Amino acid sequence: MGRPHRMPRREGPAQKSNAGGSPALTVVIPTQDRRDLVLTCLRRLCDQTLSPDRYEVIVSLDRPTAGTADAINRFATPFPLDCVLSERAGRAAACNAGIRRARGEILLLLDDDMSASRTLLASHLRAHNGRARLGVLGPVPVEVGTRSGPLVRYVATKFERHLSKLAAGDAIGFHDLYTGNFSIRRSVLDDVGLFDESFVLYGNEDGELGIRLMRAGVRFAYEPDAIAHQRYLKSFADIARDNIGKGHTAVQLARKHPSVLPNLRLGAGSSWRLRILRTVLLGMTDLSPVTPRLVVAALDAVGSVMPALAEYAYPAALDYFFWLGVRTERRSHEAAPPPS
Repeated sequence: MGRPHRMPRREGPAQKSNAGGSPALTVVIPTQDRRDLVLTCLRRLCDQTLSPDRYEVIVSLDRPTAGTADAINRFATPFPLDCVLSERAGRAAACNAGIRRARGEILLLLDDDMSASRTLLASHLRAHNGRARLGVLGPVPVEVGTRSGPLVRYVATKFERHLSKLAAGDAIGFHDLYTGNFSIRRSVLDDVGLFDESFVLYGNEDGELGIRLMRAGVRFAYEPDAIAHQRYLKSFADIARDNIGKGHTAVQLARKHPSVLPNLRLGAGSSWRLRILRTVLLGMTDLSPVTPRLVVAALDAVGSVMPALAEYAYPAALDYFFWLGVRTERRSHEAAPPPS
């Protein structure tokens, strides 16, 4: 039987446990109304090698429907489970709402589409033993099955290259950081500040936090045993929208931290073929605002009949969407009235 029905709490002071003291670890799951994914994530967290009295889980809801909150509140777990409503929009704000509620010494940020291995929580805790200023990244390989389409295979291959780089022991910089499976001490975040909630659109909120963490002397480490598999369910329209968001927030990040511009995609070069195609598509967008929708439709059509060609075309199309976001953000900033 699940817990009695309750409404998710608004942001506010953490609720203190009446028995057993504070847990060693708090899992914070930010989500924007993806009920089924969250429930699957919670099921996997019920089957951990770490004793359930040593951790709690907080689901932080960004603009939810009543159905999402109800389903989470009724979900039976062997560990303390709580819901919190973010007062502001965006993943950064949702993460912060959950972090403020947390009671654990170690915080684990886990995306809602992650399927945790049984050793996930124990591995994160073990990695922090005796290390005060450490951020731990766990691998998040994308699940690929026989029915997976070209977009899932493309995303999986791209991210596998990133994970291979981390596993090779290369130094981890802010641009390598992802917070979909990331743990850190609460005291460290209190020292440097939480996520910047002005990052409302998709992307770069984790890199911005990473810059501040590195400047505060925090080191990042990759823990291969802290694995969580990612269920990638986004369409090409979704990932195109995400890349537009990444363009917006990349400019935002460069404005806040100008010194890191050479390490951003904004300051990196690209092939002349890619630059020409990008210029053509952006010019077409100026002439017709339906161009982005046409590009999405074209890639969907190619993906259904020529999957191999679609995987080849995805990088160029997503490059266009990223720079569309960059250009839109720059123009919006230039058109904005100066502060009074």
